[in-house]
Amino acid sequence: MIENLLQESKLFIEWTAQDAEIEIAAELIELHIQLAWWQYSWAGIWEDAEQRMRVGEQARIWSEKVLNMSGLLAVN
Repeated sequence: MIENLLQESKLFIEWTAQDAEIEIAAELIELHIQLAWWQYSWAGIWEDAEQRMRVGEQARIWSEKVLNMSGLLAVN
């Protein structure tokens, strides 16, 4: 299940990064690499509660970054 979400997120990044400004595209590529690493390592992450907590915290940070980059929080 999680592996599928990681794959879908990577695909979404691939589709959107090509149309993004260079700074945002660079951030998205960094996130893509992080998602790929989590996907590759997921079996070990899932077995270790401490690693799951770290991934959860990193995911929260990335989520905030992406939301800020989206401009959806900008007040006009």
